[in-house]
Amino acid sequence: MRTGQHGSDKSGARRRPTLFHLLVRLCVMLAALTAIDAGIGAYQHNHHHYDADWRLPTTMPMAGLPGYVDHIVGLRRDPTRPVVLFLGASPTWGAMNSDSHHTYPAAFGRTARAAGVDARVYNLGADGALVSDDYFIADRLAGSADLLVVQLTYHTFNPAGRIAGDLRFPELPQVLGEPVDAQVADTLGIARTPAFNLSGTVNRTLGRFWTLLREHDALAAQLVGQPLKDALFARWQKITHTAPRQLKEVAPLPVNVAFDDLEPSQQELIVQRYGAYSHFRISPADSELRMLDLLCADLQRRHARAVFFLSPLDMEMLVGFGVLDRKQYDANAAAIRAVVERHGLTFIDFNQPGLALPSSAFADMTHTTDAGSALLAQRLYGKLAPLLRGTAVGGGAAAKGGGAAAAPAAALAAPAASPAGSGP
Repeated sequence: MRTGQHGSDKSGARRRPTLFHLLVRLCVMLAALTAIDAGIGAYQHNHHHYDADWRLPTTMPMAGLPGYVDHIVGLRRDPTRPVVLFLGASPTWGAMNSDSHHTYPAAFGRTARAAGVDARVYNLGADGALVSDDYFIADRLAGSADLLVVQLTYHTFNPAGRIAGDLRFPELPQVLGEPVDAQVADTLGIARTPAFNLSGTVNRTLGRFWTLLREHDALAAQLVGQPLKDALFARWQKITHTAPRQLKEVAPLPVNVAFDDLEPSQQELIVQRYGAYSHFRISPADSELRMLDLLCADLQRRHARAVFFLSPLDMEMLVGFGVLDRKQYDANAAAIRAVVERHGLTFIDFNQPGLALPSSAFADMTHTTDAGSALLAQRLYGKLAPLLRGTAVGGGAAAKGGGAAAAPAAALAAPAASPAGSGP
């Protein structure tokens, strides 16, 4: 009887892990995680070749941001190779270009190199991005750039044009590890980062060393095209026959086809759609304008070189069709200019006489064709060339204090010669 009980006790003792066994299991688990992380890191490194032709993915664009940001932050500083970051919405991303090679940031890089400036150009544009989204990206990367170029979208200063709300990508603060202060939280109606943010600190620290944690959304986008939880839910809906009925989508416009070459019915539809958001007067309380002010103040405080420009519109068609009031546009543009220049930064309106692109450069009212993007890049380079020659992160007039871009703004006041081989 006692022997059986003793045997039972020995069996229980064998089942109880010792400290040594726990340490061995922990080491095996850490080794497995390290191997998985190394494999993911190697895959991501080989999968992405970050240069002027690279852009954020169409699906889940912010999932591709952490690796892109890490690459930019890790660039070695070289005064002969200025780092130029382009921020903006679908015109910057290149929604109507045939591919990423023909976006205007990529064309800008080629134009700069043809003029003898070996600029390292990066396209951080995302479809639907607002000034509020650019605020977080610029705040994260301003210290890693020689020049920030921010494309502003005219109709998103109209609240009716911001269909997805005042922050297009609400995951951005968490993705970038950026705190949300009281002013930003009040402007966008989002939660403020607490003073003692333990979870945020832990996530940022782990994200620096743990590739899987940092890149899990990017992997999900590559493998299943959507967040993993959404893919699993969609699969469950399909199995249980509860998936919502899909509406028939409107046929998209062909890319890199000039507006003039579209069918009249397509042209009329495009103009009417834009006209629905083009009649407005900017309010001083508008979230886009307030976020622009906060962004400019942040860049001024950090002595960052930055240029803001209003994205080109097909003014000829918009005014010709009677869907855009030119006087109201000029008044709104003046309000935007006042905010930017109040902080000593440079503002360019590419819809003013002498700078406006011809109607043949557009695929619709707001997006350029490949040829239009090349022309915009040439004109942009002509304006920005004074900022690119002899600049480097941590050097130049901007880094010495006394305002972010007062001297560059004066240089930009006079037209600069187009680079050799460029158009008008």
